[in-house]
Amino acid sequence: MRQVTLVAFYGQKPETIARLITECQNTVAQYFPAFTPYDIRQVHATIIGLERLPGGFYNRNLSDHRGKRRAMDMRGFQDFLRRTGHIPFAVQIGGFQDRDYSFTSRGQRPRTRSFSIQGDKAVVMGWPLRGEPAPGAPDTFTLVQEIRRYPHNLDDIRHSAQAFNILHLWHEHPTDIDNDFYFRIGQFLSRPVQDAVDQAEDKLRRFLEHRGPLVVEVGISDLCFVGYEEGDETLPIDRTQKIQLEDGGDPLKLFG
Repeated sequence: MRQVTLVAFYGQKPETIARLITECQNTVAQYFPAFTPYDIRQVHATIIGLERLPGGFYNRNLSDHRGKRRAMDMRGFQDFLRRTGHIPFAVQIGGFQDRDYSFTSRGQRPRTRSFSIQGDKAVVMGWPLRGEPAPGAPDTFTLVQEIRRYPHNLDDIRHSAQAFNILHLWHEHPTDIDNDFYFRIGQFLSRPVQDAVDQAEDKLRRFLEHRGPLVVEVGISDLCFVGYEEGDETLPIDRTQKIQLEDGGDPLKLFG
């Protein structure tokens, strides 16, 4: 069954992002010979999944988490994305120190979540940013100033999707927050042993911290709907269809 998701930076990417992804892939490969890096073109950041139930366009997450069987208003959501003030938004990847920030991700510090090995996947993560990244020493700014630096743009977009009968996977409960801008850079043939995982995660987190913050802007031209065969969420280039958000094509057609 065909499924659809909304992603950023699928296909061609800004050189700065492509270089960071390649550097991370090469570092992970030093620790794990069984690591398979994704083709740089298929690496993407997931904005929100639009998975459906069989036999129509009923949102799967809305059914699973809220017990509601509602058809997704895909064209309405598309129109919203093209006019919302939440886009464009900037994202900071890397440059997070081993300290508390004004936000957490799944209850963890941003530095800890900046790179992780989740099951058989290697994941790099960043967060929306307004203005400049937070300065180095925690005593050089106030909490209010830092809160303003890291707004909830991405979480707001995901929550707004509910008006179109689309529930984000990580919004199981109404108060859940998911502001993570995450992308998988490759996978392992088998789940790596924990000692190697710990070493690789520490190495990559240090690398991302000392590499300094990479700030990229996510605009309409960077977003697209992609259609893929269920179970093939890696979005291989030769088996994935896409519709650029700015082109205004009908995303329902991607379901096939």
